[in-house]
Amino acid sequence: MAKAKKSDAKKLCILAGAGKFPVYLAEFARGKGFQVIAVGPEGRLEPELEARADKVRTYRFARLGQLLEILKEERIEQAMMAGKIDKRWLYQPGVEFDEMALKTLKKLPDQKDDTIMSIVTAELESHGIKILPTLDLIQEWLAPEGSFSAIIPEEKQWQDIKFGFRIAKEIGKLDIGQTIAVLDRAVLAVEAIEGTDLCILRAGQITAGAVIVKVLKPNQSLKYDVPVVGLSTVLSMIQARAKVLAVEAQGCLVVERERMVKLAEQNGIALVGVKGD
Repeated sequence: MAKAKKSDAKKLCILAGAGKFPVYLAEFARGKGFQVIAVGPEGRLEPELEARADKVRTYRFARLGQLLEILKEERIEQAMMAGKIDKRWLYQPGVEFDEMALKTLKKLPDQKDDTIMSIVTAELESHGIKILPTLDLIQEWLAPEGSFSAIIPEEKQWQDIKFGFRIAKEIGKLDIGQTIAVLDRAVLAVEAIEGTDLCILRAGQITAGAVIVKVLKPNQSLKYDVPVVGLSTVLSMIQARAKVLAVEAQGCLVVERERMVKLAEQNGIALVGVKGD
């Protein structure tokens, strides 16, 4: 596996999507001595990214040819994908696909996340852009096994965690989503196109006390869509009155860990990393 190291990389490009993950990745990479260029869809990126990356370039969403032009202009040879490319954007008014994007879409047997991302990754790599797994750089962000907050799940909640983990893996196998909300070994909500935070909020519309489980999809490529939780996850749980967040140990990234743990503990939320059976 190719490694992103200072010795063999003058630049590191972050193919950025929505959310805080690209912001923290850019800050971390610069701290490691990389010159960071972030490239993402205009109007979709966190404003903070401007301050954390050395340069930010934007393209119009669904303009794959424009993205490649920018990468060539910046002489990008390797990149990491970080942040959410929200499939709901595909259905918004005014989205215009360029010729390259349309040709790429025609190759798709379906529009599942992994299908889209694998085709896009292959297209970029065919133009000489090596896509590196983010874990090459941020192994220490992986969730540990066991509790990583002072609040420990109760026995009944552990039963929900085990139940939810199995169901989440099956949903992931179908490439539907990575997150599930359960209570009393019943499924309250399943993540689909809307994303983790809205899945959590939907569970909260039904009842308080949910156990949220997020996992790595079986056979998932580590080049894209690695599951991430952070402060926004806990904020959604507070709003939904959920009580446990269980993530796959060594399979899910935890960003803003210190702030996340502090906020969770202040609100009676248990945080735990779990391994499958």
